Amino acid sequence: MYGETLWESASQVGGMAFMYVTVGVSARPDSETRTVRLLVDTGAFFSMVPRGVLEELGIAPAYREKLRVADGRSVEREVGYAFFHYSGRPPGPTVVVFAEPDDTLVLGVHALEGLGLQVDPRSGRISAMDAIPFYALAAA
Repeated sequence: MYGETLWESASQVGGMAFMYVTVGVSARPDSETRTVRLLVDTGAFFSMVPRGVLEELGIAPAYREKLRVADGRSVEREVGYAFFHYSGRPPGPTVVVFAEPDDTLVLGVHALEGLGLQVDPRSGRISAMDAIPFYALAAA
């Protein structure tokens, strides 16, 4: 089911706790979905989804982007557009990176915020925002 959140304890992964979520991915809000398990990474802007999953859904690359990964390296990957489905929220449009076999699959902040979700690091839970941030400048 979409929205399952899993913690891996600090002892299992070198002194840090990591949160994983299960999300649905689709090409359109109402089209066929595939389920993927992603590491929640609030330091990543885009989400990385296996290339094969995106291709099965008919999602095509739109452009190439240079990305800096967690170990500091820069890599180039193809990028496209998809919808994410999570725990009863309306499907959210997002940018997805076509992950290569050795890439870490992540859920980035673009998708989290597009779904109106936030991460509470103390409780380890993902929840709906009580209000979507919207900042506009007042007319001078």
